[in-house]
Amino acid sequence: EVQGMAEKLEGKEITLKGRVGSRERLHGAITSADIAARIEEETGLAIDKRRIQLEEPIHRLGIYEVPVKLAKEVNPKIRVVVEEEEKEQDIA
Repeated sequence: EVQGMAEKLEGKEITLKGRVGSRERLHGAITSADIAARIEEETGLAIDKRRIQLEEPIHRLGIYEVPVKLAKEVNPKIRVVVEEEEKEQDIA
């Protein structure tokens, strides 16, 4: 069962969006809970946020390789893409 989950996750790319301030720095951060929620939305796999091996919350736009610890020797890596949230257009 764990190996099947690993195969679904390995190389999976998920995209998260956030509000951005100066120097491509996010207002707030992307956390392991955000990543776990997105994985479940996209794959249907419920992954405990503690299994997402994020050293610290993500504060900048970019692409991150994040390991997911499913078992002792099973650590598939997912790609987390952090993009700027689209700004709402003012209607004139």
